[in-house]
Amino acid sequence: MSMYEPQARAHFEDPRTAGAPQRPANLTRAVYAAIATATLNVISAIGIIVSGTDAIKEQIAANSNMGSAPISPDEVDIQSDRFESLQMIYSGLAYSTIFWSLVLILLAWLALRGGGAVRIFATIIVIVSVLFKAVSPFITLPTLTLVADVLVVVLGLAAAIFFFGAGGKAARQGR
Repeated sequence: MSMYEPQARAHFEDPRTAGAPQRPANLTRAVYAAIATATLNVISAIGIIVSGTDAIKEQIAANSNMGSAPISPDEVDIQSDRFESLQMIYSGLAYSTIFWSLVLILLAWLALRGGGAVRIFATIIVIVSVLFKAVSPFITLPTLTLVADVLVVVLGLAAAIFFFGAGGKAARQGR
């Protein structure tokens, strides 16, 4: 008679996942919405860079002089100080948008690691971006830019809401 009793097979768990806190679903949603917002911001900025000259001509033509009737965009002098000033503003806006979009993508990726301060900075960038894009219907911009800006507002608001939700009760339970 043997004293050996068969034992159940040992189940080994991956030590990296055993007991590891789950990432809050709102954080994942926030990161994807922030990355989509940043991508649409870059598309919007490219639209300004590519079609900015036409948009500036339309802006000047619609507001040619104080109180006078609008003129044709073809009549706008592209060598004027007004045109060059607007071109500098548009291009500066486009290039700064690309820069801050790249920063937002980096911060969103780092937010997946769970940094609270990173989520706050990403949320601030998203909110400022939404505020700038909410003004765009009142400025003469290319159609591609306007469509991208509307989507930025919608996704940016969603990202901000999800970032705030990611720091709530679910995130504290996972720690």
